Amino acid sequence: MFMCGIAGIFGLSDRNLIGRMAEKIAHRGPDSVGFFIDKEISLGMRRLSIIDLRTGDQPVYDDEKGLVIVFNGEIYNYQELREDLKKKGHKFHTSGDTEVILHAYKEYGAAGLGKLNGMFAVAIYDIKKNELILARDRAGIKPLYYAFAGGKLIFGSEIKCILEYKEFKPQVDNDALSSYLTYGTVFGGFTLFKGVNKLLPGKILSFNGKEAKLSDFEKKWDSGTGSHSPDALLTLMEKVVKSQMVSDVPLGAFLSGGIDSSTIVGIMSNAVERPVETFTVGFGEKSDEVAYARAVSEHFGTNHHELIVSPEEVPQIVNKLVWHYDDLTWDSASLPVYMVSELARKHVKVVLTGEGSDELFAGYERYKPFSPAIPFVPASMRWSAYRRFITMFDSGTRRKLASISSSYAEKVLDGYEKRRGSPLQNVLDFEFNEFLPHQLLNKADKATMAASLEGRVPYLDNDMIAFAAKVPLEMKLHGLEGKHILRKSVAGLLPDITRKRMKKGFGAKPIFWFRDKGMMDFTRNMLDDARMKAIGIDCSYCDEIIRNLEKPKKAYQLWALLLLELWYRKFIEAEK
Repeated sequence: MFMCGIAGIFGLSDRNLIGRMAEKIAHRGPDSVGFFIDKEISLGMRRLSIIDLRTGDQPVYDDEKGLVIVFNGEIYNYQELREDLKKKGHKFHTSGDTEVILHAYKEYGAAGLGKLNGMFAVAIYDIKKNELILARDRAGIKPLYYAFAGGKLIFGSEIKCILEYKEFKPQVDNDALSSYLTYGTVFGGFTLFKGVNKLLPGKILSFNGKEAKLSDFEKKWDSGTGSHSPDALLTLMEKVVKSQMVSDVPLGAFLSGGIDSSTIVGIMSNAVERPVETFTVGFGEKSDEVAYARAVSEHFGTNHHELIVSPEEVPQIVNKLVWHYDDLTWDSASLPVYMVSELARKHVKVVLTGEGSDELFAGYERYKPFSPAIPFVPASMRWSAYRRFITMFDSGTRRKLASISSSYAEKVLDGYEKRRGSPLQNVLDFEFNEFLPHQLLNKADKATMAASLEGRVPYLDNDMIAFAAKVPLEMKLHGLEGKHILRKSVAGLLPDITRKRMKKGFGAKPIFWFRDKGMMDFTRNMLDDARMKAIGIDCSYCDEIIRNLEKPKKAYQLWALLLLELWYRKFIEAEK
């Protein structure tokens, strides 16, 4: 199993270039580096060793040296797949999961990737066919970016790999910028870089030097006819968490004190004799999770670690943060997750985290307008309330702010609103397909990998997603109580104060940071009129935001613009 970074370029043999691309993501894999270079291709990877410490280096080849693979991720069912493939005559030379992926592809083709249960970004090169295959896991836990330039395909775990190819000239994409300003993240296959795409979850990209094809591997969530009771959910959670605790290196968990992370910590604590290593971060504010996390730690007897970040530290942190977030998201929780990852890496190499539970089991407060417990409300009004909640800059404000006319991101949401069926299910689908991979999982991946830390997400195990797909909506949002089935399932595991709490997580409110004079001075100095104009932003509106910081969303808007300015300086201006 390997948490790492991969990079490559199809159509060019260049040892220096692939070396630079791999070096840009050295933080993702500081333990070793590997390359495959042939007349038509250059592949590279950086490895963070987790399992198979002795024989797990990459690239990996099949026996005939007809296929070569570089891989970022964890496959949790690889041992079962290995046994099945052995029965079909396949021979293995390593004890890790990378070789299993290669043989599954060799045996079943693209359908073999659909058999994988885990998180992954994969590049497989067929030497005989001169064809490159890129693939990404179903939920989008692991990232993979690509671009075409001069007939060549350049790809990497982070966009900064692609920028090493100097024939690619970075520019701002207006559709993506519209999405960022509207919802604080870039939906769909776009990024803020024009011409740089995200490989979407569950997709395969094949390229033979002339033709590129996008296709899906099997993505149905079918858990059969088994029970979908609270007890069945807890049993499945126990199975999944234990399967993701397999590691040859120290392992722990992020603990926010909410139901998602506390459930994981409770199951981990019951599964091992030694205290679980847990980590949390706060900012010295009343809304911090520190006290709740401490209570859960005491309940389960974990070896708990806390970090308090002061507002004075934020300018220095955010400058480093943006470099890691080349696929920019406004999410202010990126900062605490980044900091708690650095804390955790001093003690462990792997953490389990709680992403995905809210999208699967309707945990967010913003889902409440869709509850049948609120009768006689037209669907259009429910969607309007939801839109106001998730929108960063509404259409009127965007017209004041930006000289772009694209409404791309709003059209994405329109498509889900117009679907037939349950509005609640449609909004859950929208968040699972858009917000989860492009914001939350992007945030988690970049923050943990910045610290050379592997983050595993038990709620997004294939079997968990399949289970949730069969749970009736009224067992998810029961009246106005979100995650009803999950709360019922952990009634005997968690203390009442945790089980009954509202959704929180590693929350971070920029208004607290902007009240600090040093942070505000830093922000004013960074928001530069000329740069903003080059992006397409009218910076004069920033003064209005600053004057009204105490109003809802204004501090978040200022934070989003500050990140955009820093991103432009680091990735667009620096390349000119």
